[in-house]
Amino acid sequence: MNTLKTVVRFLIFLLAFVFISGEKWNAQSMPQFQMKDQYGQSYSDSSVKGKPVVLMGCFLRDLEICRKQGRKLYWKMQNLLWKDSSKVQFLLYLDFQETNKLVEDYLEESKTKQYESILLDRKGYLSVGLTKGESYLRIFNKSGKLISSSHQEQMDEDLIQEIYGILKKEI
Repeated sequence: MNTLKTVVRFLIFLLAFVFISGEKWNAQSMPQFQMKDQYGQSYSDSSVKGKPVVLMGCFLRDLEICRKQGRKLYWKMQNLLWKDSSKVQFLLYLDFQETNKLVEDYLEESKTKQYESILLDRKGYLSVGLTKGESYLRIFNKSGKLISSSHQEQMDEDLIQEIYGILKKEI
């Protein structure tokens, strides 16, 4: 009976500590990464600290899904956030671990075109959580803690408004 009382007291203490500390149970930190985009510009988790970060990624075979969704989200947020858009970091990435010569040649040719910047995750820094046929959308606060996470097949207006609301609270 004393053991049960001790366990109950410990649980109450633990719950009180968590409640008082204000920490979220699942407040994951932004993954560490360091990679370049298709134009050679370097990005890392430390280079985006201090801003809310919208991180969207896909497998290489889902490039078009990511590009369409990323483009739509980015441009809608530029309009909705307007003056505050520079206070948010938008990063689109592809799992580039299983690339081939054909893809590399295409990438080299596309450098002359004005495509949106896409980070090339050649080492798999951000590959955990990716799902075939969907984009993986995560939002991190200024402190680098995860505040939203979802998989998307399409980017609709309701989702854009939801993301806007989250970002507006963070800036």
